[in-house]
Amino acid sequence: MVKSVYTSNFDAIKNIMGLYGIEKFDLDCTYSKGNFWKDLPSPTYKSDIYPINETVIEASSENLPFEDNSMKSIMWDPPFVIVGSGKSYKNDKVGSSIIAKRFEGFGTYDDLTSNYYNTLKELYRITDKGGFVVMKCQDTVSGGKQYFSHVMVMNMAYQIGFYPRDLFILTSNVRVNAFNGTKWTKQYHARKYHSYFWVFEKVKPKVQYDLSKSISQDLEVNQDTLIHGPQPSN
Repeated sequence: MVKSVYTSNFDAIKNIMGLYGIEKFDLDCTYSKGNFWKDLPSPTYKSDIYPINETVIEASSENLPFEDNSMKSIMWDPPFVIVGSGKSYKNDKVGSSIIAKRFEGFGTYDDLTSNYYNTLKELYRITDKGGFVVMKCQDTVSGGKQYFSHVMVMNMAYQIGFYPRDLFILTSNVRVNAFNGTKWTKQYHARKYHSYFWVFEKVKPKVQYDLSKSISQDLEVNQDTLIHGPQPSN
């Protein structure tokens, strides 16, 4: 039985692969050190903006050197950390800002948004019809604001043309929320102990999430009520 909640990357990815018939991924476009694949089949192609060796292709996830419709399965694990422009966290004491030091992040949330959208478009281009993109992401609090990134990612993928096929939750015993560079004396948001694996499929979406038509009709009814008053019931 494949569950929607796991406590390790290995278990989550292994079960995603089993459920969707992925013997091994065609591409990991943010390979980094390859930690996902220590006990799993290594992807056919590996790319990263900072390759660790000659087996990893140097490429941004926004501009990949692959043909259209050439991949059946892609893993994408982008940064989720907002580090600010100064990146002063690198000088913090040992044991602090662990997440920020481990994963290079984005200067602002707008930078994150831009990268996520541009990469989703690029992955849609190279994914074959019926293929899968598995994306790991996490919500974050930055500058005292709550950003539900996994919701934004689904909306982006849907607008580009992907079908949001599945969502898996990865839990942790330690805090995994993004670094924001500020020591708060009062808590305003729940601490993050979970992240997500989205499974996007390149097929016509089977569920419609476009509410613009319903909202437009509702606005027309409300405007008519304002102008003419409520209509008597039969």
